[in-house]
Amino acid sequence: MENQNRNNRVHTEEQPGKADSQIAELLPFGKENAVTTQELIKLTGCGSVRELRQRIASEREQGAIICSGSGKGYWRPKDRQEIEQFIKTMKARALNTLKVIRSARQVLKVPEGQQSIEGSESNGGSEMD
Repeated sequence: MENQNRNNRVHTEEQPGKADSQIAELLPFGKENAVTTQELIKLTGCGSVRELRQRIASEREQGAIICSGSGKGYWRPKDRQEIEQFIKTMKARALNTLKVIRSARQVLKVPEGQQSIEGSESNGGSEMD
């Protein structure tokens, strides 16, 4: 039965961590050697960009340092400078996401039915109801 399911990681007895670091092991060192998303999809057999990103996210959660950015693709850092740049890029993305969340939270703080129209910043003044 094990041979029947050898391509399904859930049903095999693979070495722990082996499947989880599969993408990182395919990547070259250095931004200048980055592998594009489309190339990496072909190399990994992922069915979509979404699946690839999910697998990369999973490997990152397990401790793999997989750099990406600027439309270059994916790579492993060749030095501390590339790690620092990757951290800077990821931090900027996170901060932008938090700004979007802040705006949405502000809308939720206004009682329902009293939301401002056309980006008006306060509910002061007379209502036209």
